[in-house]
Amino acid sequence: MTKFQKIKIIFVACFLLFVAVSVHAAEITVNSDTQSIGVGEQFEAGFFLNTKYEDINAVEGKIIFPETLLELKEIRDGNSIINFWIERPKASGGEVLFSGIIPGGYSSKKGLIMSVIFQSLQEGRGSIKVRDIKVLLNDGKGTETDTAISNLQFMISKQAPTPQPTAIEKKDIDMPEVFEPIVTSDTTVFEGKYFLVFTTQDKGSGIDHYEVREGERPFVIAESPYLLQNQNLDKEIIVKAVDKNGNERIAVVPSQKPGVWYKNYLLFAILIIGALLVVYIIWIWRFLWKKYRK
Repeated sequence: MTKFQKIKIIFVACFLLFVAVSVHAAEITVNSDTQSIGVGEQFEAGFFLNTKYEDINAVEGKIIFPETLLELKEIRDGNSIINFWIERPKASGGEVLFSGIIPGGYSSKKGLIMSVIFQSLQEGRGSIKVRDIKVLLNDGKGTETDTAISNLQFMISKQAPTPQPTAIEKKDIDMPEVFEPIVTSDTTVFEGKYFLVFTTQDKGSGIDHYEVREGERPFVIAESPYLLQNQNLDKEIIVKAVDKNGNERIAVVPSQKPGVWYKNYLLFAILIIGALLVVYIIWIWRFLWKKYRK
C-alpha cells in the first residue's frame, strides 16, 4: 500500500466520521411562512425538533428575539410534543425560557415544541435565535446529544408584502384532556410533607393555568408540584385545568384518609344515642308525673 493510498483511506475515514456525527445530531429549527414582514403585521414562528432517528425525552433552551423590532403577542404550546413542562415558556426581556419532558420519548422529523406570535414594530433586519439548547436522550441516563440549530432571519419594511390567503383559525371550544392528580410525599421535597402532582395537555390553545381547592377553601392558582395546605388529607381536593380560551377540565381527588368516614359516623351515632336518651328521659318524666299525680 502506497503512502498516497494510506492518506486517502485516512481522509475517507475522517469524512465518514464527520458525516455520521452530522446525520445523528438532533436539530432545532425556527420556521415561519414568511420572512418579509410589513410594519405592524403579525406573524407566527414555529420551533421544531428533528430527532434525526434518536429517541429524545427532554428539551430545554432559550429563545432570543430583538425587542426593538418585535413584540411578543402570544405563546402557543397546545400541540407541543412536550407533555410535561418543567418551566412553561414565558417571555422576559427579549427571551423565552423553556424546559420540558417527553415521557416515553419522541423520535420524528418535525415535532412542534411551541409557536410564538410576534408583531413587528419598525423597519429593520433581525433574527429569532435559539440558545443554550439541551436535548437529552431517552436512555435512562439523561445523556445530552449533539444539537444543530437553524435560526430564522427576517426583514421588516414599510411596504407590506403581497397579502397571502390565511387559514381561518378554528376557535378552541374543547376542554383540556382528562388527567388524574396524585397525592404523594418524598423526603427530598417540601420537607417530606404531602404534595399534589398534576399535568395535562390542551391541543387547542394550550394550558393557561391550574387552580386547586382543598375542601371548603377557595380556589388558588397553583403549579405542580403543589404543597397541600391540609396535611391531614381528610378533605376532597379539586384541580381545575384552564386553557387559554377559558375552557376548563375538573379533576377530583377523594379524601385520602379512610378513617374520616368513621369519625363522621361515630359523631352521627353519638347524636342519635343522645337524642334517644332525651326521648327516654322525657318518657320517664311523663310516666312518673302521671303516676304521682293520681
